[in-house]
Amino acid sequence: MNYFIMSHDERVYNAVKPMGVSQVITKEMLDEEHIRKMNKVHFQFPISEQNEAEYVDFIQKPIPLVSDRCKQLMEKYVPHMCFKSVVLTDQKQPRQDVYWLIVPPRVHCLSVENEFHKDGTVKRLIIDEQKAAPYKIFRIDGILEDYILISLDVAESLLRRGFTGIRLKKVEKEGVYER
Repeated sequence: MNYFIMSHDERVYNAVKPMGVSQVITKEMLDEEHIRKMNKVHFQFPISEQNEAEYVDFIQKPIPLVSDRCKQLMEKYVPHMCFKSVVLTDQKQPRQDVYWLIVPPRVHCLSVENEFHKDGTVKRLIIDEQKAAPYKIFRIDGILEDYILISLDVAESLLRRGFTGIRLKKVEKEGVYER
């Protein structure tokens, strides 16, 4: 099976940008246990002011957020994945949109062939397909980066439905060199 890194499409220059998120939700809180504890907490963040902001289906930073439509599709593939609602508010124009903080499970699936830079970041990401095979949407355990990986069938579903703001990059598999 093929896997893809799901990232924000930087070609969408006017994508909405939530503000003040890092002061409320830290990277250490981005695990299933912390998110489930915050079940009764409601998050609302303003977006940065810009002319004609585009409400994309995936916001990668500062935390991974997906649109309601994208969440519905992901739940079909991973029904028990942890999501937390987040409201993005445009104060200039009276508009509020529900996005979902996505917290995929962390999977230890790094290949021994993986290569790292001296600072510990990934130089060449290679996964062990057998360890990743049971998962459709997941994060990689054991690396500094917070990549979200999706399986080929999830990627195809996203592409067929015209989601915006999503870029996909194929991940190498152990023993297969795709240069």
